[in-house]
Amino acid sequence: MNDSGSSQRLLGVDAARLAAILGMFAAHVFALYEISGAPAYSPTFTGAVASGRASVLFMVLAGLSLGLLSKSMARKGFSHPKVYSVLVLRALIIAVLGMAIGSINEAIAVILVHYGLLFLLLPLVLKLTRITIWVVSVLWLLLMPVLWRPLASSWMANSLGHNPSFGDLLTPQLLLKDLAVTGYYPLMIWFGFGLLGIAIGRCNLRSTRTAGLLAAGGTFIAAATYAAGHLVSMKNAGVIAQELGLDLSLVPTMITTGRLPGTNLDPFLDNPAYLWLPTGHSNSLLSTLHNAACAAAIIGLLSLIIGRLGVLGRILAGAGRAPLTLYAGHIILLPAMKENMDPTAIWWILCSATAVCGIWLGFSRASGPLEYGVRVLSGADTDPETKMKF
Repeated sequence: MNDSGSSQRLLGVDAARLAAILGMFAAHVFALYEISGAPAYSPTFTGAVASGRASVLFMVLAGLSLGLLSKSMARKGFSHPKVYSVLVLRALIIAVLGMAIGSINEAIAVILVHYGLLFLLLPLVLKLTRITIWVVSVLWLLLMPVLWRPLASSWMANSLGHNPSFGDLLTPQLLLKDLAVTGYYPLMIWFGFGLLGIAIGRCNLRSTRTAGLLAAGGTFIAAATYAAGHLVSMKNAGVIAQELGLDLSLVPTMITTGRLPGTNLDPFLDNPAYLWLPTGHSNSLLSTLHNAACAAAIIGLLSLIIGRLGVLGRILAGAGRAPLTLYAGHIILLPAMKENMDPTAIWWILCSATAVCGIWLGFSRASGPLEYGVRVLSGADTDPETKMKF
């Protein structure tokens, strides 16, 4: 979840991690839609902006971080087999953590098991050239949503219906189908976000030109795909309403948020027009391209500006050095908080804790508690010549 602890950190990347965490805080705390007059609903700010984009940014940064970590270990003298063993252990630790905390809060689709599997698979492509990894990542993001849709439609009954847990290891076929195709973060598509992260990490993110290209190119593609998605989807509004059993007036909110009371977009999976939905967690073709472009734009933009913000920039980047700690912590705490507090109070408490974390890590060489634990347990802090003892 973190790259090298070197003083030469990429502050824009750290700040992008913070943006992803805050986006997921919002998506998990606030409603995606609100009543705007019976029977009408409208998207909230969270439903229109944060939902879907934050978790994709998190996954893109996973690939970027993995590339930075592998380069850091290689510079320290780790052999390629030892780098791979560290990354595999890291993947397993994160996946185990995800299974351990997933059942604590079933109201949230916990991403950590998928995140861990991403770390397990992505090292296989680390030796590809920069051009090759860019080509592979773009093709993956273009092709996999098209191949995924019919599989997801036919296998939807094979979804776990809950966060992956240790008990699901007893039904490995069902677990693998859920992780790869039918779950909330199907790796058949989401692996492409990790590939994109590796590709971005191969670029010189300290270069103003590179960061500017990412920001401008990502923003253009994000705007184009979002506009195209809404245009095409609204042309199919009648079909969507019929397939989902909705009033026609509710379709705009549905294609933004992906869900309304008692319904979601799953019944529309059979229709090829599903590919053009702009909905955040639909895994459609246009939403996949849009979310990937948003992630690239945010990384580029923050790489451009965060170093110019002085002390504030250090604090923002510092908070982004503890993404695993902040993510796991809020997953564990939210059930109790939601029983006793309103969403606004929860939001400000989480933001305050994040700010304290940012001040602490922004002015020290420390790591977040879980980041430190994962680093030690995976062997990333060992001497390059020391054999792993696991």
